[in-house]
Amino acid sequence: VLFAIAPILVTIISGYTAHAFGCQVDEGSEHACMIFGLDWGSAFYVLVVFGWFTIVTLPLSVIMLIGLTIFLVVQKFRKRVVPS
Repeated sequence: VLFAIAPILVTIISGYTAHAFGCQVDEGSEHACMIFGLDWGSAFYVLVVFGWFTIVTLPLSVIMLIGLTIFLVVQKFRKRVVPS
């Protein structure tokens, strides 16, 4: 589950952090964001765009969850049918 939502969490946390420092962050372009004398605009831009990886991680997580469910059902069925 963490694999599936990690990109979303990174995007949300970076967006709130940038907003807390009064910086504008969007996916359109980088904006200057001065924090403690350093420009963090490009870092926040990359972290916000990182949310698009959800397109990959969410379907992969669903496939892995289905595979795990099938594996556990087969293991339970084997133990019931073939006693040791």
